[in-house]
Amino acid sequence: MAIYSKWIDRLRPPHVRSLGPARTSATKRSTFWVNHPGLIYSLVLTFLGAILAFGLIGISVARESETTLPYIWVPRLLIIACGVLIATTLYRLIRRLSR
Repeated sequence: MAIYSKWIDRLRPPHVRSLGPARTSATKRSTFWVNHPGLIYSLVLTFLGAILAFGLIGISVARESETTLPYIWVPRLLIIACGVLIATTLYRLIRRLSR
């Protein structure tokens, strides 16, 4: 158990972590990405946009052939899932930036 205690301690929230040696500014990790949610949300939106485009291309390819027409539900499901995730991410981004 002692081997994994360091890794388990990292998974716990900061207020629950065990008391250890005090960290100096030299030992702290860079948290630029944590303090800038706009950066993270824009990366997520870019990735979701690429997946959405992939789903749209999949629908156009599935409509070209009669053999792939029954499988058009896969790209449609992908588009619906990406649309929901894009909407919720935009809602969170707008709510966070308006504070």
